[in-house]
Amino acid sequence: MNGNQCVSRTTAVPKKVKNETNKMFAENCVDMKVLDEKLGYRIRIIERLLNKEFTRNVGMTTVQYSVFSLVATNEGLSQIAIGEALSMDRASTMAIIDKLEDAGLLERRKSLHDRRVHALQLTEKGRKQFVVVDSKVAKYDSIFSAKLSEEEMTTLNLCLKKLMS
Repeated sequence: MNGNQCVSRTTAVPKKVKNETNKMFAENCVDMKVLDEKLGYRIRIIERLLNKEFTRNVGMTTVQYSVFSLVATNEGLSQIAIGEALSMDRASTMAIIDKLEDAGLLERRKSLHDRRVHALQLTEKGRKQFVVVDSKVAKYDSIFSAKLSEEEMTTLNLCLKKLMS
C-alpha cells in the first residue's frame, strides 16, 4: 500500500457517486504514509491477514494449531514447556489447551516423572484430527507461499529467522 492511497474507514465508494458522497469519502480517508514504511506495522498487518485466512481454511487459529502440533509431535511435554516453546504466557497457554481439551483433541495426564506437572497427550480423536488439520495447513501454506518465488521464500525465511534471533 502506498502512503498516497486513501483507506476508507467506511465502505468502498463506487466510482460514479454524487459530489456529496465524494466529499464524505474524502473526509473519512486515512493517510497511511506514517505507517507504510514501518516494518512492525507491515508484519502485524500480514499476520492479521494470514491468521484470518488460516482460521477460515483450517478451522482453528494459528496459536491453537501451534499448540496442537507441538503436542502431536512431542507427547508428554508439560503445559509450561509448550508455552515456553511458543513464547506464550501461562494463562494464554492454559486457555488454548483448555479449548483443545474441550474439543476432545488432547488431554492432561499427571506426569510419570513429576506428579505436580501435567503431561499433554493427544486423544484418539486428536490423533485422527491432527492428520486432517495438518494436511489443511500444508495446503494453505502452499497457497500462501506460491505467491513468492522459491528464491523469495528462502530470502523471506532467512530474514524472519534473523529478526527472531
